[in-house]
Amino acid sequence: MEETSTVAASEDASTEAAANKSEQSLSFKEFLEGTHPSVFKPVHDLWEKKVRVHTEDERELTFSDIRLHCRICEGERTFRATRGSDEYRWSTRKVNLHPIYLCGDCQNETKYYALQVAFGDDGGSQVYKFGEIPAFGIPVSNRLLRLFGNEDASLFLKGRQCENLGYGVAAFAYYRRVVENHKNDLFNEIIKVCRTVGASAELINELEAAKREISFSKSIEKIKAGLPEGLLIDGHNPLNALHNALSVGLHNEADEDCLSDAQAVRLVLGELVDRIALLKQENRELTNAVQRLLAKKK
Repeated sequence: MEETSTVAASEDASTEAAANKSEQSLSFKEFLEGTHPSVFKPVHDLWEKKVRVHTEDERELTFSDIRLHCRICEGERTFRATRGSDEYRWSTRKVNLHPIYLCGDCQNETKYYALQVAFGDDGGSQVYKFGEIPAFGIPVSNRLLRLFGNEDASLFLKGRQCENLGYGVAAFAYYRRVVENHKNDLFNEIIKVCRTVGASAELINELEAAKREISFSKSIEKIKAGLPEGLLIDGHNPLNALHNALSVGLHNEADEDCLSDAQAVRLVLGELVDRIALLKQENRELTNAVQRLLAKKK
């Protein structure tokens, strides 16, 4: 009876492991777009079997189009491989690949990958990403870096580098340090926007009170009134989102969770700074338009 239970448990564990592996399998497109360097991932659609009559069968690797940030176009664009496919003899079990992708719009931005592929069955493979040029991920905007000044902008970029390499705890620690150092700069920018759009005196007073707190988390607790609608992200207050992430202790989280949190902090912070700049620009344009019309009346 005990032996039967052991065998059943082993089979259940094997089934669960196979299911987890299947769930984690990526398309080659997803792997190139979203996987950090120095990571192995199972990829399910990299190759197809090509039957040959007089020679050994081959695996044909197909490089599908991918979506990446183009520095020249300054936005997400479709990149296409400079070579559509590669073929390898069936007996080949492992190869190093260096696919090159070109922006389909400007035709000038090039993306280089260094990969290793271990062939499996039925189109499956284990793929390792040595690295890529330009570096993985969307570059940090100059607008966000200017908020931090030269010294802490360098720290933020170190955090971005750690994020690119998959070092979650380190990336999160860098981002949190920079946000703590520049919370008042962020609040000052929000206060300027609030005065521009005619936000309530209550909100402005709460933001001024938040600046007097030592930590970012304590500062956010002082802000009870809602931010102007133009600063909300998907209807939510981005300061609350940042507070939820930054108030978590690093030692209580797995590195993978810290990596996801670090990415979220960077994205929300960047979007908030972009929205602040947009509201300022819109108000400036509106002011100029009003002044122009008033000048015509005279």
